[in-house]
Amino acid sequence: MVIRDTILEDLKDLPWLYRQYHNGDTHIETDVEGMTKEFKKLQNNEDYKFVSAVEGDKLIGFCSVVLNHDIVEKQKLIIMLWNLRVAPEYRGQHVGKKIMEYIEDFGRSKGVDFIFLGCDSDNQSARKFYHKIGYKEDYGFYKYL
Repeated sequence: MVIRDTILEDLKDLPWLYRQYHNGDTHIETDVEGMTKEFKKLQNNEDYKFVSAVEGDKLIGFCSVVLNHDIVEKQKLIIMLWNLRVAPEYRGQHVGKKIMEYIEDFGRSKGVDFIFLGCDSDNQSARKFYHKIGYKEDYGFYKYL
């Protein structure tokens, strides 16, 4: 297994991986053309990082990283994580942990001292995973517009 920055070829497996939701829900749609267009637009933007775990040429894990610039408190970068996914057959094999370590190392290199991520309240396995690797749980709010 290799953990690395996402390359364009990884996107071929991303829609399938994204649909592998924790409760087996695979109805989520992904606009492959739009995803590819956004990736090409953002891949050289220093405020975005996409991380892939690959086994051979198969994408087995993925996470989106967004650097948020804090202008109020410490004026330091904050990492916000989105869409951490691990293929079901690779769960429990430290893929997610290695992705998170890769992201944390990246954050340290940028002077980040805070990582924020969201997790569905009913996703007990993910919540347990985040606790196990040292993340604290707090509650927030959201609103669809």
